[in-house]
Amino acid sequence: MQPKPILTIVFIVIYLTGFSQVKNVFRENHEIATMEAKAAGLRQEVLMGVGNFSKASANFDINYLDCKWKVDPGVRYIQGSVKTGFTITERTNIITFDLSDELKVDSILFRTGKISHYRPFDHSVIVNLGVFLDKGNKEAVEIFYHGIPPVTAPFSSFTTSAHAGVPVLWTLSEPYGGRDWWPCKNGLNDKADSLDIAITTPDKYTSSTNGMLQSDEVKSGFRTTRWKHRYPIATYLVAFAATNYQVIQDGVKLGNTTMPIMEHAYPEKANDFLNAAAITKRTLQLLHNSFTPYPFIKERYGHTQFGFGGGMEHQTNSFMQNMSETLIVHEAAHQWFGNKITCGSWRDIWLNEGYAIFCTNLNIEKHYPEATLLNTYRSQINFIASSPNGSVYVDDTTSVSRIFDSRLSYNKGGWVLQMLRWKLGDSAFFRATRNYLNDPALAYGYARTADLKKHFEQVAATDLTEFFNDWVFGQGFPSYKLQWATGGGSWIQTTLNQTTSDTSVKFFEMPVPLRFKNTFNDTTVVVNHTKNGQVDFFRIGFVPDAVFIDPKLKIVSANNTVTRAEIFPGSGNVMVFPNPVRDEFSVLLKDMSEGVLNLSLYNTSGQLVWRQRFGNFSGADLFVVPSANLAPGSYWLRVNKDDDPEIVRKIIK
Repeated sequence: MQPKPILTIVFIVIYLTGFSQVKNVFRENHEIATMEAKAAGLRQEVLMGVGNFSKASANFDINYLDCKWKVDPGVRYIQGSVKTGFTITERTNIITFDLSDELKVDSILFRTGKISHYRPFDHSVIVNLGVFLDKGNKEAVEIFYHGIPPVTAPFSSFTTSAHAGVPVLWTLSEPYGGRDWWPCKNGLNDKADSLDIAITTPDKYTSSTNGMLQSDEVKSGFRTTRWKHRYPIATYLVAFAATNYQVIQDGVKLGNTTMPIMEHAYPEKANDFLNAAAITKRTLQLLHNSFTPYPFIKERYGHTQFGFGGGMEHQTNSFMQNMSETLIVHEAAHQWFGNKITCGSWRDIWLNEGYAIFCTNLNIEKHYPEATLLNTYRSQINFIASSPNGSVYVDDTTSVSRIFDSRLSYNKGGWVLQMLRWKLGDSAFFRATRNYLNDPALAYGYARTADLKKHFEQVAATDLTEFFNDWVFGQGFPSYKLQWATGGGSWIQTTLNQTTSDTSVKFFEMPVPLRFKNTFNDTTVVVNHTKNGQVDFFRIGFVPDAVFIDPKLKIVSANNTVTRAEIFPGSGNVMVFPNPVRDEFSVLLKDMSEGVLNLSLYNTSGQLVWRQRFGNFSGADLFVVPSANLAPGSYWLRVNKDDDPEIVRKIIK
């Protein structure tokens, strides 16, 4: 097999301002995505395909990992072993792991002895079990290895650096970097069910990783910490770090459970973590109460400080450069959206990142003034609409910058969820999200866009194919053009059109809110916009002097315009609306000469069912006709005025 170049891709974010700067949440979210994209591999814009980042075979399913690593934060080097317990999924005598060619395999143990292996120089390890194993067999192999993990510019998934003159080491593997420092399955198709980790360092350092600390032992100048994690975990979410951490123990009340929080901070920055403790607890409680219980509630949550410019949502233990509120919420949200349920393809990364953006907005909605929320919404919508095209669904996974596109995968992905919430209502939206998180086929596993869509459709009892085709798979956004007019009294007629910014979507069907106001009155109505030129009538109780499209920012749209006509547009001087009628309908008369006016309503048998006479009528006016007691069917409205020709309008109920 032709050797392939290796590319380590990591997942980071730029420095975020303090958590008091919530007004800059859009900028922080944008910087999170921007730096994640850069860290993930802007150094090589065009890749050879996602498949090149995993050569691991599909003939075994990982059950258990027992990892033992020995490192020194001051030295770029790793020595250790990974014991993988697995179940055979198809009869075989060979299984393959991903592992960088820069790392040397010393030996592999299977059952009671050593077995052979082969390195084809494509960043894999082909393991010859020596015997054929049938489907369903449960076995384990332990790979012993050592070496210097590859350095990839501008960032590596295994990094040695320093803080305040003290060495620090950390790993960070999303999306493809796991193989750079441990033998694994490097794709999005197999989670280990359980994990044990032992990390040995010189005794002056403390390590941090996933799960719960089991022991901390110092012996012969070395410190070994042992950790246990008993939840399924994706490869890219396994991580560890080591330096002279100050460990901060805390707890949070989640329902009836008090769950531990463990923080690992640089000593010189420990106060930042202490000061942010209330934000961390409040965030976990918000997400726990809004969605489902914290996914790893039997263990803990925590943060570990590292040197990248932002954060990464390692399972149970987010790695953080700083403790800004936006970053705290973003990474905590991933424990539900990304960790409990992981996108099953990088094409669906919006399932992770869109929900993280949604949750940062939800945090502002719950804890800050509406003006702060609307300013954030406005910035996000303006950014999304800054380019006329691009889909939320990743159409090119050969470009990592496209996968981690801030405008599309993050912000527009978040707004797909915002608009689903608006379209379906809070009750249906949050119930569907909870059902998605609790789905036994998805929970602690992988999901695709269709899986989320299914749950929204089931709860809302509606087909959302067009919505997802338009907003997830389609490109662009609508620009609305509203014309409105008064018709006498408190009746309003609206005519709503839209153009789309990209030809991939012909029309965005959405409920569009319209705000009507004057000096003393203010009301909002909703047009269920299903076609261009759509005409609707509203009785709002006052005559407005201003109209606004989407005043509370529920829809991604841009370049909207509003114009006013003096009176209902339409042909002729008699107009009936709405038609078909409901409990009542209105008759608008305009440009009528002076004289006696008769309005009469007949059924198709010629029987008179309603009549009203007006003396000395002229000009324009609007009349309301009761129709609740009319039987379904067709009727004829006849308008007679002195010697003028009779005007007839057909009415349907």
